[in-house]
Amino acid sequence: MWAKSLLAVCAVGCSVVLLAACSSSSSTTSSTSGLGSPASTSTPEGSSSSPAPASLSQLKTIVLQAADLPPGWKGTPYRSDPNDAANQAALVSCVGARNTAGDKVAEAHSDDFALGDATISSSASSYRSQSDLETDVAILHSPKLPPCYDQLIRKQLATSLPAGTTIESESIKIKPGSAGGPANVVATGTGTIAVSVNGQHVPVYLTVAFIIGPLIQAEVDTENVGTPVPQSVVTSVVATVAARAAKG
Repeated sequence: MWAKSLLAVCAVGCSVVLLAACSSSSSTTSSTSGLGSPASTSTPEGSSSSPAPASLSQLKTIVLQAADLPPGWKGTPYRSDPNDAANQAALVSCVGARNTAGDKVAEAHSDDFALGDATISSSASSYRSQSDLETDVAILHSPKLPPCYDQLIRKQLATSLPAGTTIESESIKIKPGSAGGPANVVATGTGTIAVSVNGQHVPVYLTVAFIIGPLIQAEVDTENVGTPVPQSVVTSVVATVAARAAKG
């Protein structure tokens, strides 16, 4: 499955972001999205019919670099979540699909880029076979995925949020297709987590773009408090990673 996704983004960052937000005011808005038509699971046009899995060094050139973001975004080294593998396995089990983690060949992560409370990050992984990509794209198209995300995020937040924090609502939407972006964006996701922190109402907005290439899965994740990361920024960084992933 994709290396990070909304579940891992929230598991790693939401409690930290919410703690930072406690000292500042924030506005509450809503996020909605619907399911579209399934996207193609084929590799990008022009790629080899039997590509070799990308190496770690190749994957490192696909993920976001500091020069890909507007001025002001500062990068810090990626920190892995020790619960990530278990969380992803639980998500795949909830959907009722095959876990492709054992077929992963290599995985690279960008820095976590921050501007205020907002963060942007990306990852890229290579797999042994095209069937691995097809399996994971099918998971993104499954109607079971959004409620599984909801269930697991609620469980994760219940154990990671600071004392005095109440989860008011959470909504995860996965939309198959590119949403008007590059053709190798096979799905996009949005999430809104609204909590009450010591009497303050704090919304956290998440987005993810799921991208494929020749035996490659890549993604771009964003998170912010109070308002989503500007769409113009999201569109730009997703297009950048998608173009690199398409070439492999």
